[in-house]
Amino acid sequence: MRKRLRIFAAIVIVVLVAIAGFYVYDSLRIPTSAKKKAEIIHLEDQRTLFDRLKKYLHDNDLDIRARAALAIGRIGGTGSGELLFGMVSDTAIDVAATAAFALGLTGEKEYASRLLDVAFDMPSAVGAEAVEAVGRLADSGMTGIADGLVGFFSHPSPDVREAACMALYRAGAKSKGGDIVAFVKSEPDELVRKAALYTLARFGTPEAEPVFTEFLADSDPFIRSLAVRGMGHLQSADAVHYLAIALNDADKGVVAQAISELAKKNTQEARTPLVKKLEKERDEKLVVALLDALRRQNNNEGIETALSILSTEPPSNIVIAGIKYIASIQKDRAVNLIDSLVAQGDPYVMAACAEAFGLVGGKKVVPRLAVLFNDEDPLVRCQAFESLMKVDSSNIDFYLKKALADPDYVLVAAALEQIRERKLKQYLPAMNTIMSRRTKVDVSVRRSLLDAAQSFLSQDRHDSAALEILYAGLLDPEYVVRREAATLFRDLLGEDKFAALPPPDTRISRKRIAKAIDKFKTNPQATIVTSKGEIDIALFFDVAPLTVLNFIDLANEGFYDGLTFHRVVPNFVVQGGDPRGDGCGGPPYYIRCEYSDEPYRRGTVGIATSGKDTGGSQFFITLSPQPHLEGRYTVFGQVLSGMDVVDRVVVGDLIETIIIHED
Repeated sequence: MRKRLRIFAAIVIVVLVAIAGFYVYDSLRIPTSAKKKAEIIHLEDQRTLFDRLKKYLHDNDLDIRARAALAIGRIGGTGSGELLFGMVSDTAIDVAATAAFALGLTGEKEYASRLLDVAFDMPSAVGAEAVEAVGRLADSGMTGIADGLVGFFSHPSPDVREAACMALYRAGAKSKGGDIVAFVKSEPDELVRKAALYTLARFGTPEAEPVFTEFLADSDPFIRSLAVRGMGHLQSADAVHYLAIALNDADKGVVAQAISELAKKNTQEARTPLVKKLEKERDEKLVVALLDALRRQNNNEGIETALSILSTEPPSNIVIAGIKYIASIQKDRAVNLIDSLVAQGDPYVMAACAEAFGLVGGKKVVPRLAVLFNDEDPLVRCQAFESLMKVDSSNIDFYLKKALADPDYVLVAAALEQIRERKLKQYLPAMNTIMSRRTKVDVSVRRSLLDAAQSFLSQDRHDSAALEILYAGLLDPEYVVRREAATLFRDLLGEDKFAALPPPDTRISRKRIAKAIDKFKTNPQATIVTSKGEIDIALFFDVAPLTVLNFIDLANEGFYDGLTFHRVVPNFVVQGGDPRGDGCGGPPYYIRCEYSDEPYRRGTVGIATSGKDTGGSQFFITLSPQPHLEGRYTVFGQVLSGMDVVDRVVVGDLIETIIIHED
């Protein structure tokens, strides 16, 4: 017996020595590039500037240094700016350029002027990133920075001059519109001129009318749409004339932009072309855009056409836009038509009818809205609640209490938004009760509670009930909630709570990341099978690995099967992947943002969020370039084929399945 015990003890000792030896060996051997990258990505996911991450800034491998710099920029926080500013002078251009971009993500505004001081003499690839970073760090009040950016119009590199135009846009430097107009007249490079046009169109610079007029004839429809956007800001008769002409453009994106711009104007010269366009338009998305435009104008001239369209039993998207337009104009006379549409039982149409009743207004619609407020579909209840809050001020308390007790978290969040807007302090005890339920209520509700508490603390920073919600937020299981609570403590009360925040839980292990890096030597691809056809996309694992792995997991689980595209904005995006179908849903967790300098071209695939690090399953595909999204929404793919399918997608079209191609 003793002999057996000695043998067993010897075996145990040998095993333990072997295990210890393995770990000693593993700790002493030089890690592979894949393992280094995996550790960087995993550390980044913890959103903390660990010393282990900082050490990679000095790695001999250029890719590792660049990847570490990007991670530090994405994390941000105190000290990140100084680390990255030191890397901007790295001898490797790729590393320096990545560090410059990453510095722009940190939010440390004091580095805007320091970058300006050194950017002019940098290699152009680094200088361009540094100048754009200045734009991301600056704001409209930093006039000296804007002056400095204008100075880069004389830079010898067109890449840097282009970056200066975009940086002025990102900095909100509208006062420099005149400088951009003068610059573009003599600028020879076409890409730089287009960047200048983008900024002028976004600013709506009045002096830019000749620039907009010139680009209206460009062969690129995106450029024409920018010129149309710019014209929309102008008040001249010529501008309205050009917008009316653009309604007949060969490109539907340009037409949609013209509709949007004319809708902002309420002159007869702007109203009549929209009515005439509605009379002959057959494209579903453009008909919807026209009906919405007429409603925004309060334009009664298209009513007969709208009624005629609805009598033909058009697609539900047109019905939804049509009934809201008709209700806004006809008021009481529209009630019978709304009633008939409610009776059809389509929840999306019923929700639109609830909004239409709100547009009709008056006490007579209250009983109808009360019925819809009890509907089984949360989308209908939510819209009925919104309308009731507008038309029946005498029963607000009843509606709020009912909404706060609703099982649907979106309706609860809507009630909290009303409490916030109206500053109804009497609901603070109920709000604290909801917050105390922690994970028993959806994370979006907990975030809404913080927003509501903020409005009360803005009035009285010592409000104990509101402070109690903030303290509960600091202890919330979800990191995003903890971070938002700490931000409110800093901004409202001047207290720094960030150091005490526990780091977020990571969903994807370092080991799995390392395996994925070894597996995806080339980026994987996916096929989105829709009711309109197939869309093939490249997945940018090398740019946004955590986002891509999450997308692959969801697709392989069948999460996307049978979901819809719930949002389509002509000349902007199509968006899908929400299990609720209303833009408020997703998986029961958040994924972190992975910002990069990848541009938003036509067909770029990004992640929809409601704030930093709040992505999940919803994704969008851009219908045209969207530079304003860059560095603000994660790019994780690009359409390879099937943009014709994307162009045909309307709200309600199905995502039948998503197939991942990993080999």
